[in-house]
Amino acid sequence: MLVLVIGFILGAIVVGAVYSRMAGASATPDSRKMGKLIVSVLVVIVVVSLLSQMFVIIEAGTVGVVKRLGAVTDELQPGLHLIAPLIDHVVVLPTLKMTYEATDVPEKSKADYPDVIISALTSDGQQIRVGITARFMIQPGKAAWVLQNLGEEREYVEKVVKTEIRGSGRRVPTKFAAYDLYTKKSYEAQQVLYDEIAPKFQQNGLILDELVLRNITFTSEYARTLEEKQIALENINTEKNKLEQEKIRKEQKIVAAEGDAKSIEIRQAALTKNPTIIQWEFIQKLSPNIQWGILPQNIIPVVNFQNLMDKPQK
Repeated sequence: MLVLVIGFILGAIVVGAVYSRMAGASATPDSRKMGKLIVSVLVVIVVVSLLSQMFVIIEAGTVGVVKRLGAVTDELQPGLHLIAPLIDHVVVLPTLKMTYEATDVPEKSKADYPDVIISALTSDGQQIRVGITARFMIQPGKAAWVLQNLGEEREYVEKVVKTEIRGSGRRVPTKFAAYDLYTKKSYEAQQVLYDEIAPKFQQNGLILDELVLRNITFTSEYARTLEEKQIALENINTEKNKLEQEKIRKEQKIVAAEGDAKSIEIRQAALTKNPTIIQWEFIQKLSPNIQWGILPQNIIPVVNFQNLMDKPQK
């Protein structure tokens, strides 16, 4: 825009000078009026251009960084601002959270900055492919520093975001065995990744808001080996569970038998103390139609008094 304004000014001067020279040879009133009109129009255009350069609007979700004659001077928050035309230039940087994603199919990614998947090695030498998604943003008040030291948006994404994520994405897997990454330790690897990358973002005026280890892909041969190992472990656990259940059932039978033995022991002690209990239980179990009887022991008669009482008197 600065070049355009300077071009207008120079054009106005040249056109005015040429027209004045031509008008001097044949100075008619109409020609002089036409010359003044042309010069006036050019001046108005230049003035309007300069005025438009004095005002800048910073949209929400962005921050403006003022460069005065090439030097970074100030940050402009969202809103309308007045700057010096021809001297100040405003570079707009996003303050919204953006996403970077390393994936097998970057052309289908909806991230702000898609990238190819990361290749790495595990501690036991297995080749893997690591997919990572990261969400990041500029630290509040650090936009001027970022522009001064790293450059505009695509430059700081390339120099910091992409470089650090891909570098750590290759280093961190070397701390884990392939089988660990195949199982629950992948979450631990994700945390190690975040802990390694976040401070480097912080040092460069950025915030690593979140990092997700989306997927780890193994070679087809090793993946098949891992699956077979996992199935074997599951079978072992199943057998262990069966043995444990059988052990519990045996213990339950032992406890039940001990309980029965204890019950018999208590009953025997009670009968020894009071043998008439046997007779009483015998009477309780007699058939309802037996009216009376004599027990063998001590010849104790048994009479059904209830039936005798129920019979009508003559």
